[in-house]
Amino acid sequence: MKTFLSACAIVIAVSGAADAKSLSRILAETGLSSEDFDLMGQYAAGLYERGSPKNGASAKWANGDSGASGTVTLQEVKGKCVLLRHEALAGGKDKPVLIHTRRCKNADGVWVLQP
Repeated sequence: MKTFLSACAIVIAVSGAADAKSLSRILAETGLSSEDFDLMGQYAAGLYERGSPKNGASAKWANGDSGASGTVTLQEVKGKCVLLRHEALAGGKDKPVLIHTRRCKNADGVWVLQP
């Protein structure tokens, strides 16, 4: 969860949010639970941790407890880095949340969140 929240912070910082809201407030406004974010991260990892990551690969996830669901798509593979696009719909909401993250494989073979 900490890693995914860091990813959200990077996305928000890069996008230059016009309104000075705290990260916790922005995340709360998505309507997604911490379990939803955990699922998003798990399904994303499945796209790049096993085998060779491929552009356009995607995975769908759903949380039966919260009613949230979404899709994560591996948008780009560049060297040892991947760019991911998360589209998530919180239970009871009608507008999806879009989050972009980037991870790179370090010298130890560990995928690390990058700005």
